[in-house]
Amino acid sequence: MLSKVLDLRVAASVCIAGVGMLLSPTSFAADEGEKTAFKHHCVTCHGYDGKSNASRYPNLAGQNAPYLVSRLKYFRAEEEPGNQMNAQAVLLTDDEIDLLADYFSKQAN
Repeated sequence: MLSKVLDLRVAASVCIAGVGMLLSPTSFAADEGEKTAFKHHCVTCHGYDGKSNASRYPNLAGQNAPYLVSRLKYFRAEEEPGNQMNAQAVLLTDDEIDLLADYFSKQAN
């Protein structure tokens, strides 16, 4: 059941992203932080603008950028064994972490 829900969520995200690109090819994902959020699938759980629709995922919109940087580096270092964010953050470079933190901190909460 959970697998089907996650498959539907990913499919919906892909569809929304595709429609957005068709409607606005020059402005869609123009921001590097936004591109990075899509590249690393942050939006799948945390929402396009950093506001998650699921209570199990924290909202990132409007969070303090240095806080987001510290949390992503914390997960990248696998300080909390078994956390699902470890596998996501291990793929991020320092520059990508900075871009993501800047992008999500500027989203309206």
